[in-house]
Amino acid sequence: MHSIQAVANQFDLTYDALRYYEKVGLLKNIQRDKNDRRIYSDADLVEINRLVHLRQLGASVTETKHMLTLFNDPQKSVTAYDTGIDFLEQLDADLDQRIAAIEQQKLFLAKKINRFKAERAQLTSHSKQ
Repeated sequence: MHSIQAVANQFDLTYDALRYYEKVGLLKNIQRDKNDRRIYSDADLVEINRLVHLRQLGASVTETKHMLTLFNDPQKSVTAYDTGIDFLEQLDADLDQRIAAIEQQKLFLAKKINRFKAERAQLTSHSKQ
């Protein structure tokens, strides 16, 4: 069993985020110790790992809840798999777009850095004369 502190540290989450995920139904049946503190099982950690990844990929709370339901359904149907695949492919496409945007920003920064270095070098060479 894992304390809220250990789980928060492991997944780089705040206590409030973990409480929120429980409140909105992303985390279910979190056990409590005799002092009413949350304690997380290994199965809870698997679920937290899934939801953290989905949220980091841009899934909304509602979308995350839906995907967790699909992951945990013991009687998955072909339609459920198709729905899950479609959603994950959309997340993948969205991530590709974000990566492309970041790559453009990196190019912009590289040009600015090179320009500043060139201008600085000119200042340095003029001051030596």
